[in-house]
Amino acid sequence: MAKEIKDENGNTYVQKKPWYKRFWVWLLIVVVALFLIGGMSSGSDDDSNSSKSASDSSNTSKSSKTNDSKPSVEKNTAKAVTLGAGTYKVGRDIKPGRYTIQPVSGSGNLQSDNESNDEEINVIAGTSVDNDEGQVTSYTADLTKDEKIKIDGIESTKFIPTPNKRSFQTTLSAGNWVVGKDIKPGRYLITAVEGSGNISSDNGEDDINEILGTEADKDSGQVTKISADLTNGEVLNTDLQSIKLTAK
Repeated sequence: MAKEIKDENGNTYVQKKPWYKRFWVWLLIVVVALFLIGGMSSGSDDDSNSSKSASDSSNTSKSSKTNDSKPSVEKNTAKAVTLGAGTYKVGRDIKPGRYTIQPVSGSGNLQSDNESNDEEINVIAGTSVDNDEGQVTSYTADLTKDEKIKIDGIESTKFIPTPNKRSFQTTLSAGNWVVGKDIKPGRYLITAVEGSGNISSDNGEDDINEILGTEADKDSGQVTKISADLTNGEVLNTDLQSIKLTAK
């Protein structure tokens, strides 16, 4: 509201408020300020979310690379030894560890009795492959303390320690192979390359339990290939001389 002022001569003047003192001016300034603050806050949130998204993406990528990387080096406590036919105890006659068991003279049964898990050995082994008998030339396995090893009919057998460094493989011989250490996790087509025998795994409802060979045999239920998802920690047991894993 304008204010009236009279001077000493009786003249009347109207004094108007400066524009910066008017209510609507300050109201407009407050509204604009609130709008600018809101815009800056939104931009900051967007930047933060964008940064977080980029960070999460980076962490996911890093995790993926970690899962796909090759296995680390593990110390193998095995010690080389050559044994004849007989029954032996791991921890007394054979040092615990991971071995490739290889006959050097004769052929016969190679068995183990392992109460601690289901990864027992039960194959016919010799110095040459015999597809009719399902005979293999080697078997790779982890031998644990107190496990019993039985060698029947084989004159001489070498227990050869496997390398400390385990790497992912796609062609496997007879033995026990761990997904995440010897096999990269994933979905595979598993085919027989040489020999025939049992192939199995311990993966709950998705267990593998087949007779696999280079030729199909409907009478015995033998197949030439199987498709399977192999997950980290799963153990693949094969009695075949050679199998191939092809990623799907």
